[in-house]
Amino acid sequence: MPQKNISLPAWLYLLIAVLTLFDAFIQAPFLALLTSVLIIAFVILEFKSIPLAQKISGGGLILIGLIGASQSGNSINILFDGIERSRIFLLLFFAVSWLEQTVSLSPALKATRKTIISQPPGRRYLYLAYGVHFIGSVLNLAGLSLLANTMKNQKDIILRNRMARAVINGFGSASSWSPFFVGMIVVLNALPSLNWYDIGPFGMLLAFATISCGWAYDRLILRTSKFSNEEISPVPLSSKNFCRMAGIILSLIGLALLIVEATGTSIPVTLGLLAPPFGLIWYTIINKDKNSLAYGAKEFTFNVLTKLPTLRNEVIVFVAANIFGVGIASIVPTDNLSNTINTFLPWVDTRIFAIIFLFLLASAIGFHPVITIIALTSILPPETLGLSDWVIGLTYAGVWGLSAMISPFSGTTLLVSRIIGVPAHVIGWRWMLPTSILNGISIALIVIILRHLLG
Repeated sequence: MPQKNISLPAWLYLLIAVLTLFDAFIQAPFLALLTSVLIIAFVILEFKSIPLAQKISGGGLILIGLIGASQSGNSINILFDGIERSRIFLLLFFAVSWLEQTVSLSPALKATRKTIISQPPGRRYLYLAYGVHFIGSVLNLAGLSLLANTMKNQKDIILRNRMARAVINGFGSASSWSPFFVGMIVVLNALPSLNWYDIGPFGMLLAFATISCGWAYDRLILRTSKFSNEEISPVPLSSKNFCRMAGIILSLIGLALLIVEATGTSIPVTLGLLAPPFGLIWYTIINKDKNSLAYGAKEFTFNVLTKLPTLRNEVIVFVAANIFGVGIASIVPTDNLSNTINTFLPWVDTRIFAIIFLFLLASAIGFHPVITIIALTSILPPETLGLSDWVIGLTYAGVWGLSAMISPFSGTTLLVSRIIGVPAHVIGWRWMLPTSILNGISIALIVIILRHLLG
């Protein structure tokens, strides 16, 4: 069967990524403008294929942002400023696309998945949660898909639902610390005074607390008194496959950190440079016995490029969120906000609780966490809240994953919904809301303790 041609939107997305990489080093104004024009063209061409819910929410955010921008008398510049800010996120999605295909083909990762799934009751939740956490923390949604697909044919509905909760909780908690996660990228981009070292190590503590709360809830509330008489024999992971799996993860992390230190670039730019050759080499190693090197490289590149237009949903959400954020920030008076906050929330620590539950509420009603972060950092910078930037950044990073768990429109819930055939709103509102509230309280308490200990 002849291969289809690469579509125009796919070429546009590729050009957007390439120009964003060039701009990271050359920093020419015309590159930013040209890239913004290409993003507009991509959205126009793909708009008909975007689901109705995303069309309405994205279009509404853009409209509100433009109305706000028009009040300032500088609407065109604000519009392009919002689009330009979204480029770095589009580059991140481009980078992840080069890793996704190889995950499902890797023998080492398949063996790791088999070992995780074969664990008996009592250990299964923690194996699932930590397994998807560490794999997904680097490979993103590809890691989530690797384990979520194992639940598709699970006949025990109760067990399937509990496994889904474990996978979602483990994956979402990675946003607390992983520099490869879009949540961390959004936080660092919204708070440019921070780098990963300021909040990443503390985020690991939040991730541990999130998984622990989810495990305790599953064990004490969800687990039934019925146990299967069937004897389950865990499948061991061979040292060879373990070393290969760890080698994939650690080599990607090590190379990324090496590029960051050598060039001083941001994580999205680093991944934009690293992911295509890394994915290509990984793919050709996996398929070395099936195809020639040249054919395998061509096939892999073609498959990645043809799937770039499927990122249309992420593009509209992030472009709309950035336009909304800069548009609202241009008209909201921030001079008296500090006094207002001091009046209604005089105790500074209560503001951390307020931020977390504002995020959860916004996500539950359908707002993507990127919208909340961009809007809040535009209107309420850390100094207005009376909190250090690292405290705000750590809070945002910790709550991002919780927000994605309960949002019926997040990539996490939509992917799991599609795989196991359960509506996304059931997963977000019914399954994950209780644990997200518990996790939100634990994250707030940990951040408050760290704030008082570190000053």
